[in-house]
Amino acid sequence: MTKKIALVTGDGSAPEMMAQAVRIVTHAARRDNVKIEFVDTPMGWNAYEKFGDTTPEKSMETAVNLGFVFFGGVGDPKFDKTIGAEKPEMMPEARALLALRKKMGLLLNFRPMILMRELAHLSPLRPELIPEEGVNMTFIRFLLEDSYFGTQDMLELVPPATAWDLGLKLKKDVTGNETLVSELAYYRGETIEKYFRMAFSYARNMGLPLTSVDKANVMARYAYWRKIVDRIAKEFPEVSYRHQLVDSANMLLFKPKELRGVIACGNEHGDILSDGAAEMVGGMGLMHSSAVNPDTMQAMFESGAGTAPTLAGQDKANPLGRILTGAMLLRHIAADNGAIAIEQAVRDVLKEGYRTTDIAEPGCTKVLGCSEMGELVLRKIL
Repeated sequence: MTKKIALVTGDGSAPEMMAQAVRIVTHAARRDNVKIEFVDTPMGWNAYEKFGDTTPEKSMETAVNLGFVFFGGVGDPKFDKTIGAEKPEMMPEARALLALRKKMGLLLNFRPMILMRELAHLSPLRPELIPEEGVNMTFIRFLLEDSYFGTQDMLELVPPATAWDLGLKLKKDVTGNETLVSELAYYRGETIEKYFRMAFSYARNMGLPLTSVDKANVMARYAYWRKIVDRIAKEFPEVSYRHQLVDSANMLLFKPKELRGVIACGNEHGDILSDGAAEMVGGMGLMHSSAVNPDTMQAMFESGAGTAPTLAGQDKANPLGRILTGAMLLRHIAADNGAIAIEQAVRDVLKEGYRTTDIAEPGCTKVLGCSEMGELVLRKIL
């Protein structure tokens, strides 16, 4: 079987990391008789240099039509502060990343946070706080609606005079001279239901409890969220679940014995909490994630570890987050043997003490560059 995947190599150090991930994914897929064909899909400031647009129309069409995207990350402060300041509509995070999520209907963002007990030294947590079985959290972030898309989605429904009175503005239109700026945040009941049916199904299939994170004590949209969760939970009596206010969920990141399993969060809360959890299990360089449309099963695979622009061209960036994201890609297209091989190879490399600079402990003598780390992982799956 041949599978075509849109490939966004990205900005900064992302192309270096993606080069390692692409060749590892390509080789690992062969274990399942799958041939991966990556289709170059330029997005980001690198695309602007060639095409005058951070998201060329053809690139968006390629990504949406193929329905599967391996996304390396976009953005670079050097260009954000120059071209981006003059042309805010070209800022690639919104123009490329958020637009892809919206156009592809990518509602659920899966971000596994796994830390084995024998790798506890990678975490800033005290060893006694890490369970014997290790850390096992999967954040499932509600990726649409909420505050990130609210104003964009609703502004056309609000009369211009009302929008003016309320101070409603898109980020790109903010000047800093306004007397009032606001934005809308909303949830649709049918979208919450769809999201939680998939989140509860995942928890059931994995044999994990589910924690729903909200701010229902002060926010109407989260009171609404909580009531719908209770209703959907009745369809999944075998799944243990609880509600958790986001404030206390933040504190529980430092108590993984108490916060485990599936963590279901709104867009904004999920963005913040999952980044904190990534540091807890060893750093952003290990983060891996997928974003899925529950109706079409189209998906984007994005490490979430940023573009490390200050390391660009130095062969120092950590490719493991991208490589693990590639394993999620393979599992999504039913190339499970390849996915397992990648995950095991990464575990073995870390157990053997190999590190990139971002996760190297003091005195570590096995510090590798980006390409060396990729080569070591590749050798273990060949």
